[in-house]
Amino acid sequence: MGAGHTHGEKGPTTLWRLAFSAALFGLNFLVQGLGGLWTGSLGLVSDSLENLNDSVVNLLAMGAISLANKREPCDRYTYGWHRLEVFHTLLGVGLLVVLAGGVLWEALHRLNHPVPIQIGWAIAFSAMGLLLNLAATFVLVPPKNTRMEGDLNLRSAYLHALGDSLVNVTVMLAMVIIRFTGWRWIDPVLAMLIVLVILRGAYLLLRSAAAILMHRAAFDHEAAKADLLKLPGVLGIEDLRSWKICSHLTVATAHVLVNAERLDETESYLEGIEHVLSDKYDVRHLTVHFETSDMAQRHHHRFIHQHEAASADDTSHIGEHNHFG
Repeated sequence: MGAGHTHGEKGPTTLWRLAFSAALFGLNFLVQGLGGLWTGSLGLVSDSLENLNDSVVNLLAMGAISLANKREPCDRYTYGWHRLEVFHTLLGVGLLVVLAGGVLWEALHRLNHPVPIQIGWAIAFSAMGLLLNLAATFVLVPPKNTRMEGDLNLRSAYLHALGDSLVNVTVMLAMVIIRFTGWRWIDPVLAMLIVLVILRGAYLLLRSAAAILMHRAAFDHEAAKADLLKLPGVLGIEDLRSWKICSHLTVATAHVLVNAERLDETESYLEGIEHVLSDKYDVRHLTVHFETSDMAQRHHHRFIHQHEAASADDTSHIGEHNHFG
């Protein structure tokens, strides 16, 4: 099963969506950042930094996708450069944490030393930010029933834009409360709440990236085995493994026990297996090792790996068909 892979779809591509939303986020950073500095609202400043992060992360994603699509798989990089998506995500997480730390530091300072805020203008700038964030959210919504729905870049950017829109609404409500109560401490407290939103986003991105790097199973193996065992002539599934190269590309390998004795009898089994794993579990690259009942009885499928170097005279693996890592 081939590993053909592209990040594009019909209609606006992932790159187009990321580029347009990055421009919107960049404009929003300027609008809310300058507005926050002028009006004295830390809530606006913190939200502008989140927009700056969104713009930078989208630009990094565009660079990673462009390089991945231009770099074909080769003997040295057998899956090309698609995993650059994961590394750019980690870089984005680091930027999120740094920005969150800066906002938290200033918020703690303003709790003890509140500053005056131009309420009306702060609401106006936040409203402009809301419109820009809603526009970015609309651009980043993945099309239904396409591979873009599982795109880590689009999904994280969309969630950021939607979260920023909610933050804008919260900032405007906070300004109204300050206007009628005079409680200026609400602004730094709101900024600290935005920090929690930023850190939660960082955690979710880190978890997704770490899952790919740690080769977490890309789908439910027990469910996949049950589906494959329903195919005629498939007697057993051993050593099923799956992992993601990036959010788009799922790879799987398996040893399949079939009711056959010759290699030319396995072609029909392979077609059925590819169909199930591709259509239901989005496997883009599959490697299958077929076995007869006699072959399966002569070896096991344990995955054994130790980091200690094996001795030079260790020949215990020779003559067996064990599957050691």
